[in-house]
Amino acid sequence: MSIDKETQSYRNSIDELLETKQNELDNKIKDMLSIFQEESQNIKNDIGKEKISEAEHKAKNIKKEKEEELNNINTKYQSNKSKIVEGVFNEIINPL
Repeated sequence: MSIDKETQSYRNSIDELLETKQNELDNKIKDMLSIFQEESQNIKNDIGKEKISEAEHKAKNIKKEKEEELNNINTKYQSNKSKIVEGVFNEIINPL
């Protein structure tokens, strides 16, 4: 009977050890999952920030191009303004 008690005690010890190791493993898995989720969210945020930065850069470039186009149009208008006014004035005056 002593052997049975020792065997049972040994089994209980093994079961306790297995349960402890299982709990440690479960906790480690939960920690790793939490870290993964946090890192995943950080990566998504970084990608989002990068895309926003790229979009802002493109928007600035487009704005700069449009401002240059407007400046060119305005420069052409200013240089031709007197010709336009003179042409319109002559068309008004000539029929008279």
